[in-house]
Amino acid sequence: MLTITNTYRGKCEAGNRDEFMREYTTEEIDERLELLDRYERRSIARFLRETETDHTPVSDVVRHLQNQVQTPDERSRLTVALRHNHLPKLDAIDAFDYDSRSETVQYNGDELLESLLESLPEATVHQSEE
Repeated sequence: MLTITNTYRGKCEAGNRDEFMREYTTEEIDERLELLDRYERRSIARFLRETETDHTPVSDVVRHLQNQVQTPDERSRLTVALRHNHLPKLDAIDAFDYDSRSETVQYNGDELLESLLESLPEATVHQSEE
């Protein structure tokens, strides 16, 4: 198996980019990029990053996402997608812990993910008029 290592320079507390270097494998970088390829997961990651509790109830995450859509059908689909797609994908990397039994999710922090989120604009979801 071929492993390619890319170097990502992270920021340290003082803001000097040369004081801290963390190496990520191509697989780790690809995982984070894939994780952020959907606006729902970017929105969840930003929401959890700003949440002040350790374990956030899934119902809070659902409410946060449902505020971004307008119709009941979209809200229902979003709730199902959250539990069966988005939260398990977030849980696949160490930055998130999703516990389906307690219905909670926790953000543990991830330097590369943080950097990628900061470089991406926040999307506005536009609803089509019927």
